[in-house]
Amino acid sequence: MTALSGRDARLIHDLAKAILTEPQPVRVWPLLMERLTTDLPVDLAVLIDLDWNAGTGHALTGKPDWLHQAPLDALINAHMRGHPLLRHYAHTADRTPLTLDEIADDRWWKSEAYRAGKSAIGIDRQLALPLSSRTGQVRGVIMSRSGNGFTDRDLEYAGLARSLLDTVSANESVTLSIPALGDPAEYGITSREMAVLALLSQGLTAYAIGSRLQITEKTVVKHKENIYKKLRVHDRVTALNKARAIGLIPPEPPAD
Repeated sequence: MTALSGRDARLIHDLAKAILTEPQPVRVWPLLMERLTTDLPVDLAVLIDLDWNAGTGHALTGKPDWLHQAPLDALINAHMRGHPLLRHYAHTADRTPLTLDEIADDRWWKSEAYRAGKSAIGIDRQLALPLSSRTGQVRGVIMSRSGNGFTDRDLEYAGLARSLLDTVSANESVTLSIPALGDPAEYGITSREMAVLALLSQGLTAYAIGSRLQITEKTVVKHKENIYKKLRVHDRVTALNKARAIGLIPPEPPAD
């Protein structure tokens, strides 16, 4: 393997710095997904958590933001066991970043699973960053780009990034909410709803929010509906924009 280029060394340095200096731990994973899409670059990056034995799984967070409206959990639960990368990591101890091109045969490219993913979210070429996980679990980041496959340089960067992400996963701290800037009581928003709103602003899915708050996904959805009603909006993006405008959550950090 060749030495990491100066540019890639800076990218890894900046990625590590972003992890270490992020003041709000709940923002780390959305931040990492955004950095991966930019640094490689890829069209999308998704953090997934699968219970292989049960045949169920969830997308915890991802970038770009439109992924939060995509049927990721449905795709995962319908097709996870037929996905070559996921199947490989489920049945081996290998934690090396791999691409679909390395292990998939013609059956994958002709499969219903491939067609469903491409139709729903445009997946084509994929690269996986598997993270350490317990037996029967597959946890990691799946990245995708259209058209061109991944290069040796991409795989080298992915290997170094995987080590950083694995450290984050192993030492993940739980932060339930961000202190509000305004007065939620003015809008009738409860403390639990504020916790959900804060985590929504960090890009987490309903399943991930439920895991953080130790409530069911159904309860999270109900809290979201209550928030929308109280803010007089009808969707997540508008709710977050209004919540920032009235000071319930901090403004988005400026782009670098």
